[in-house]
Amino acid sequence: MTDATASGAPIPPAARVSLFERSDQVRRRHQKGSALKYLGMAAITLVLFFLAVLLWSIFSRGLPAMFQYQAEIELYYDPAILNADGGQVTAEEVEEVSLRSGFEQGLFTVSLRNTIEAAGIDIEQTVADVWIGKALDSLGAVGLSGGADVIAAAGDPRDAAQVLGQTGNALRGARTTLADEEATPEAIAEAIGAAATALREAGFARAGDTVGIIADIAADEGRSAAADALSETGYEEALFAAATSLRQPAEFDDGELSAIIYAANRRDVRDRVAANLDLVGTTERVGVPVAISMTRYLSGELSGQSQSEMPPGFNESHLAIVDAMQEAGLIGRNFRWNFFSNVYSQSGEVTGIGPALMGSAYMMLVVLVFSLLFGVAASIYLEEFAPKNRFTDFIEINIANLAAVPSIVFGILGAAILFTLTSLGFGNSIRGTALLGGIVLSLMTLPTIVIATRSALKAVPPSIRDAALGVGASKVQTAFHHVLPLAAPGILTGTIIGIAQALGETAPLLLIGLSVSTGADILSAPWNGGLVEQAQSMPTVVYLFAQNEDAPVREGLAQSAIIVMLCLLFALNFLAIILRRKFERRW
Repeated sequence: MTDATASGAPIPPAARVSLFERSDQVRRRHQKGSALKYLGMAAITLVLFFLAVLLWSIFSRGLPAMFQYQAEIELYYDPAILNADGGQVTAEEVEEVSLRSGFEQGLFTVSLRNTIEAAGIDIEQTVADVWIGKALDSLGAVGLSGGADVIAAAGDPRDAAQVLGQTGNALRGARTTLADEEATPEAIAEAIGAAATALREAGFARAGDTVGIIADIAADEGRSAAADALSETGYEEALFAAATSLRQPAEFDDGELSAIIYAANRRDVRDRVAANLDLVGTTERVGVPVAISMTRYLSGELSGQSQSEMPPGFNESHLAIVDAMQEAGLIGRNFRWNFFSNVYSQSGEVTGIGPALMGSAYMMLVVLVFSLLFGVAASIYLEEFAPKNRFTDFIEINIANLAAVPSIVFGILGAAILFTLTSLGFGNSIRGTALLGGIVLSLMTLPTIVIATRSALKAVPPSIRDAALGVGASKVQTAFHHVLPLAAPGILTGTIIGIAQALGETAPLLLIGLSVSTGADILSAPWNGGLVEQAQSMPTVVYLFAQNEDAPVREGLAQSAIIVMLCLLFALNFLAIILRRKFERRW
């Protein structure tokens, strides 16, 4: 055999590559890796940014809404109001007292007025001052100086409004005459002269002289030029605006005063008096919520300087009284502890999430019992005892698919169950109850718990099973005495995460009637029938808050309820971490 090197051909030297130099292929590989690294960092940064924006929008609105402005008033339980016929006040008589006339316009309004006056605030003068100042601003804006003397000379703001209104009518008559094509020069001169005279008699001598000159303009340059000159003065609009302002103090009565606080439908106060008749004839210092619209002004969201910046249903009179009450220390900002105990109400001043918190707690109790019991049992059977055949494969596939089914589908299933029970005569008794809500949420949570439990069981090393069987334990003893305790951390974690997911579900609960349970009260204990009482849940009450017509409720209290939900979710996840670390075993 001929040697291949026998030809004598020269052998090229081997290429030498330094370990300290990167080849083009290695350099491209590192560039791709760096690009993926920066892409991942950018994605994480973007997600964190949007998460921060979301949390900021929730907490920036929800936390302030948990504090409420309250008027501290000396509430006098007047026996004359609680029993107009005289004699001893009884619980039956108190319960028959009208919430509108007896409590809102009686006890609360009278007590509010007495408290304000006791603080040294003259209500009528305060209201008059703010409107007089507004009238003077209107007059001063067009150069009608001396308005303060005119108002002072009239004595009463209503009399001053009449003087200013008559003067404005004289100017309107002059403008109407100038616009009349058939008016003679004599009629024009007479109308302008009457307007000038009215201004002088009212106390605006300089303005009267200015209007008097317009008669010469009409004679020299024509009625069109005179009309423009009269319009440019702005006297007519200013006089009417000032007259309107000066009429406002007379319209501020007790009904307007009571609008500052929330005193309507105070059944809680009536029930408390009926239950404790010793309050009759006594005075109690209580914090009464300020009207929800006024809260926007007190919090600085609305300035009150113009109509668009005015709280709905309020005017300068209310703002002046509220400012005076704040200076006197009669209005304070307190934490809304009753938000966690009050029932839901369309009135944002006294609404709360008490029934919703209890309803969610009861539903989570049902979910825990049903899901943990059936979920763990099904997982142990499928993982430890079920034979591996097509039937069990079919079950596993369906469990995986059910975990991805939208929650609204389970809501439709619950509605179908409800309709079936209604046709049998049982549906109305469980519609909108915590029991039905918990069953529907259990069906939705069950696949998640089964998957998590099976994963925890699979994570137990096979040697544990082999050792247990080797020392004579039965398959049942192996599963319950050895495998299940080791899988407990994973099972608890999966169960708590499933419950946390169920806590935030809304769509299934809307379909089974929990959205219409707006009159739900605080539930009884579960063993006393609380599970079959009309209930609410935290997601549905957030939905109701978001549909409220009052902006502070829609934008504030809805976010407050979301904060409570987030706290509950964080607590459940924190509990899952603690339990996992406590029961976790290493092998």
